[in-house]
Amino acid sequence: MSDKKPDLKVIGNKKDNELTIKQRSFINEIVKGKIGSHKAAYAKAYDVTLNKDGSIPKWCEVEASKLLSSPKISLCLQRALERKEHNVTASALRTKNYVLERLLKESKEADSASARIRSLELLGKTVAMFSDVVEERKGRDMSEIEQDIETKLEQLLASNE
Repeated sequence: MSDKKPDLKVIGNKKDNELTIKQRSFINEIVKGKIGSHKAAYAKAYDVTLNKDGSIPKWCEVEASKLLSSPKISLCLQRALERKEHNVTASALRTKNYVLERLLKESKEADSASARIRSLELLGKTVAMFSDVVEERKGRDMSEIEQDIETKLEQLLASNE
C-alpha cells in the first residue's frame, strides 16, 4: 500500500457568488416590471401560498427585503436593470436607423414622385430642416439702458426710505 494520499477535490454545483434558481427568478420578476412590488415578486418566485383573502402574506415583505439587502442580489439586480436599459436604448436606436435607411431608400427608389417627396420631407423633419422657429432680437441703445437703470435705482432708493 502506498503512503501517497489521493488528490481530493470538493465538487459542488453552487459557487459562493452564484444565485439560486429562485433568487434569479426573483430578480427576473423585478426586472420584467410587470409585478407591482418586491413582495409580489418574492411571492411569485418562491411559490408562496396566498392568504385566504388572496393577499400576499406580510412575511414576504420581510424576506424580499432580506434578499434585496444581500450584496450579491443587489449587484445582480443592478446589472440586470442596466442590461435592460441598454437593450431598450439599443433597440430604439436600431429602429431609428432602420426607419432612416428605409426613408432614404424610398426617397431614391420609390415608384411615384409623391412617395419620393414625402420620404424626403420626413427625412428633412428628422433634422429639423423645416422648423419655423424665428429668433428676433430687439436691440436697445445705451441711453435707453442707462435710463432704465436710473429709474430702477430711484425706485429702490425711494422704497428704502
